[in-house]
Order: sequence, then structure tokens, then C-alpha cells
Amino acid sequence: MDYEKIKQKVVAREINCEQAFESLAEIGYCPNLLSDDTGHWAVTFDGFQSVAMGNEPEDIVTTCFLEASNWKDSIYEALVWALHIDN
Repeated sequence: MDYEKIKQKVVAREINCEQAFESLAEIGYCPNLLSDDTGHWAVTFDGFQSVAMGNEPEDIVTTCFLEASNWKDSIYEALVWALHIDN
């Protein structure tokens, strides 16, 4: 499934957020789901992280770039927002 098809299926609620995240990762995207600990959610594709060097989970550092408008009241809203502005 390509990016546009994933976007279409999310907006139409034909796939859930977990399926969307997995599908995006399968085609090379690295979506980041963030919480501000006050009930707001954001999804971003912008940022950088250290590279994992092995097949086992390891410590990494991730930095994401967000604007205030990225924060939404639900994971679904945050994902739809990110998919519409990430082109």
C-alpha cells in the first residue's frame, strides 16, 4: 500500500491508527506518536534519531520537531493532521 492509499484509508476509517503506523513503516516512513501528558497527541515525520546498530532493541535518542498546531485531542486527529501536511 502506498502513502496516498494509507492516507485515504485512514481518513475513511477503513484502517485503524495502529495499522496505519505499521503500513507507513513498511514503506519507509518513520511516524512518531507523541503525548504532552495533558491529553494531547501529535504525530510527526520530522526529526532525527541515532541509528540502531543491531537486530536487538537498544537505547536511542530521538528529537522531533513540532509546532503548537500539531497537538490534537486524539491519536486519530493527530494522524490525520500529519498525513495531510506531510507531502
